[in-house]
Amino acid sequence: MTTSGGGWASAVLFAVVLVLATMLASTRLGEVRLTRPPRTAVVLWLLIAVPSLLQIAVPAVLDALERDPDQIRDHQWWRIFTSVAVQDGGVAGTVVNLLVLAWLAPLAVRVWGGVRAVLLFVASQIIFGLFTAFLFPSPGAGNSGATLALAASFAGLVVMQSKEWRVLAASGGIVLAGVLLVVVDDAHGLAVLTGALLGAALATVSPPTGDPTDRVRTL
Repeated sequence: MTTSGGGWASAVLFAVVLVLATMLASTRLGEVRLTRPPRTAVVLWLLIAVPSLLQIAVPAVLDALERDPDQIRDHQWWRIFTSVAVQDGGVAGTVVNLLVLAWLAPLAVRVWGGVRAVLLFVASQIIFGLFTAFLFPSPGAGNSGATLALAASFAGLVVMQSKEWRVLAASGGIVLAGVLLVVVDDAHGLAVLTGALLGAALATVSPPTGDPTDRVRTL
């Protein structure tokens, strides 16, 4: 299983996850509009964007922070986490990953609250890093895994808080996309499934405030 993507099939499934996640976010936020992003989302984006852009001019940054299963086994364990802050997809991949994060991070902060959103992002990256370092060893870097997991967390949240069939169908679509990514040998599917499970768990033990269960909007 690889983190380098599965061609057009992976691209389509990524898009499905992002579109459905945006739809699910709207069930809690109302109409999703481009507004000033929350400060937490800006800080999270900058923590990823600065080293990711720096590596274009200084490639040694990528070498120092990327996920390398051999070096991780040689006690460079920090690479499991730091690999989220650099990109292995060249300039185009870097731009796409940062744009997607710029869209998802504000939604996640508004839906979950700042602390929960950051915890989900960090936990997702650690779990995805462990999967791709030990279970399915694959060198690489990028924030796509953690970002997709953050998007999929909306599915776990609304499943725990809504019985409306269209909402549940959208959540099921995200999970199905994750399963299909695994089928096409793309490790990002594990990130999607992890995000959905983390979202459901967090919604159970510490649901976000400001939108009671019986007020979740329909699609």
